[in-house]
Amino acid sequence: MIRIEPYKDEEVNGILKKLLTNKEFLSFIEKNLNNKESKFLSLPGSKFLAMQLFKGKIRNIHTVDDFQNQMKKILSSVIDKTIEKFTYSGVEGLDETKPYLFIGNHRDITLDSALCNNAITENGHETTFNAIGDNLADVIWMGDLLRLNKCFIIPRSGASKKEIYSNLMRSSSFIKDTLESGKHVWIAQKQGRSKDGKDYTDSAVLKMLYMSLRKEISFEEITEKYNIVTCSISYEIDPLAKEKISFHSEEEKKYGEDISHIFKGIMSKKGLVHLSIGEQIKGKFNVEELTKKIDSEIIKNYKLWETNEYAYKFLKDNLHDSNLKRANSYFDELLATVTKDELKDIMFQYANPVLAKEKLNL
Repeated sequence: MIRIEPYKDEEVNGILKKLLTNKEFLSFIEKNLNNKESKFLSLPGSKFLAMQLFKGKIRNIHTVDDFQNQMKKILSSVIDKTIEKFTYSGVEGLDETKPYLFIGNHRDITLDSALCNNAITENGHETTFNAIGDNLADVIWMGDLLRLNKCFIIPRSGASKKEIYSNLMRSSSFIKDTLESGKHVWIAQKQGRSKDGKDYTDSAVLKMLYMSLRKEISFEEITEKYNIVTCSISYEIDPLAKEKISFHSEEEKKYGEDISHIFKGIMSKKGLVHLSIGEQIKGKFNVEELTKKIDSEIIKNYKLWETNEYAYKFLKDNLHDSNLKRANSYFDELLATVTKDELKDIMFQYANPVLAKEKLNL
């Protein structure tokens, strides 16, 4: 049976010691130490000395807070070296006495929730417990690292419908228990990242959230039970724009593919990035109504960049707007590495947020 919960303080050091015996994990770390592309992992000295320093750091981590403090240093480095400017809004509207259920759009496997945590912790809030798909735990060492970082599992598979239901109930109960204990939770609005620039909520996520509540309240009361706020994150440049093209035709991912995407997303330039936290959703909604409400909040608060505007104009009027110099430069460089059909697909990834706002008359 798959473990849903993240690791607890008393498990942390043992899990880290186990990781130090995992050849696959050590091979990955060694490959990325002192690697020019891996700015966030770079350590001084030779590879041997860097590995010893890395192992020394791990041995001194004994609690989840210890681990997250190290992750915070890495995230600060990532923001400093791969994001031109990270901004956020709406955090001031959060009540420090309330546990929030953050429902966010999903563009990057790990950075979406990490940047949300960066924003809220700088304003006095604790970090969130983060929902991830069970596919990320398929690679054992990655599942361990994520569970050390307050991630819990939303199972997508099982041997039978009964097992899938049971696993989803366990996830729903974990979310309920966490929020009732006064802790925050972050979950994506749908399974998997947005591959086409469209942010929409899967009603199955909301139904899963309600599973553990159905004996207590009606679905229409879920916004009274949980303090739901939306997160809209927008990246001026998506480092995985080219990779997302191939997802349309792939039925199965290769082993470890998500991990390569995690680290490419972390290490590559993202330009400007903005996170917008919406106002708490209040009122009575059925499943369909709440789905639409979350969609409209995420789309409304999504910050558009030059890349979005440029792609929209290009697809609508075949217009290369030379006034949008940052976007013009980005797409010109991109054209040198993709076909015209692939470029058009990427253009739609960037244009769809503009079309979504247009559809809502925003």
